[in-house]
Amino acid sequence: MSAPPLLLTRYRDVRDALHDARLVIHKPLAVGDAATHVEQAGAGERSHRVRPLWQRLAQQLRPEKVATLSAFVEVRIDRIADAAQARGGMEVVGDLAFPLPVAVMADLLGLPDSDHAQLRPLFEAITRGHDIGSSEPERHHARFAQAAVARWIGARLAQARATPMVDAIRAVAEAEGIAPSLVAYWGTMLLYAGSATTRDLIANAIALLIDHPLVAQDLANGTVSIDAVIDEVLRLEGPVRGVGRVATADLVIGAHRIASGDLVYLMLGDANRDPDRFADPDRFDPARPANGHLAFGSGVTHCLGAHLARVEARITLDRLRPMLVGATRADPDDWSTVRLLRQRNTLRIAFDAAQLC
Repeated sequence: MSAPPLLLTRYRDVRDALHDARLVIHKPLAVGDAATHVEQAGAGERSHRVRPLWQRLAQQLRPEKVATLSAFVEVRIDRIADAAQARGGMEVVGDLAFPLPVAVMADLLGLPDSDHAQLRPLFEAITRGHDIGSSEPERHHARFAQAAVARWIGARLAQARATPMVDAIRAVAEAEGIAPSLVAYWGTMLLYAGSATTRDLIANAIALLIDHPLVAQDLANGTVSIDAVIDEVLRLEGPVRGVGRVATADLVIGAHRIASGDLVYLMLGDANRDPDRFADPDRFDPARPANGHLAFGSGVTHCLGAHLARVEARITLDRLRPMLVGATRADPDDWSTVRLLRQRNTLRIAFDAAQLC
């Protein structure tokens, strides 16, 4: 029987682990060509075929590139906000936090505009399969869901309109002789990873503002910056609670000896509430100096889509901030049981009628 995985929870240990290239991403669902690439990475042989794609995508997700999406995001949010105002409230996850980032990623991938609601249960199955302690049936279901999304996106990528991201994928695939199945896997992971955690960032930000009406009022008045609110949301209720890593060599992190092949979870959520790093760590305080959270990773594992997630969250809060003053919850918290994400199933809110006049 294998030993249980190590969980790193202290800020310093998690930060050091994030900067250690000997700890590579754990991908429990990878099969076929994707599994081969993961295996190569696990052997310290970062695939020469994956590196150019990563580099090209990093170029396309730089802040100045992502900023060009602002108008697209604003139109989407305003449409959602107008409908929510007419109803006097919204179910944040289903009405806004899930569909918005999926639509943004689909646009980046040149996919036709459509209702992506059918992807939500598939994404949630993939999330459960990646979770710490997931069962074999959950992983089997997740692989099935992943394959279903890959089939869906593979057919559409072949016909996708030209976009910088699509051009990057096609150029690398052609230059490196990548099989269509792996291209579809890339597309699946981009669509999934580029939307799943942004969903939770947006929903958690709105929930925290409703729970802290003085901060919501300060945000509406402009006396607290949107970026400060987003950083404190990321620290206190960041969407990713933990990430799995596999050691490719024997190493030491803090007081922990880790053997080659060991599975380690870097618990970002715990690190971001480490009292040795943050004073009064359970308090929501956008004025907190030198936030320094690890919600987007750090070093060699900094989140590729961090700038995109920030843009979507920033525009969302900017467009909704007048409506969030006086808003209340219509239902109690409805958290997912997933351990590695800070994810809500639903968040029903009602607006203050006086603020809508």
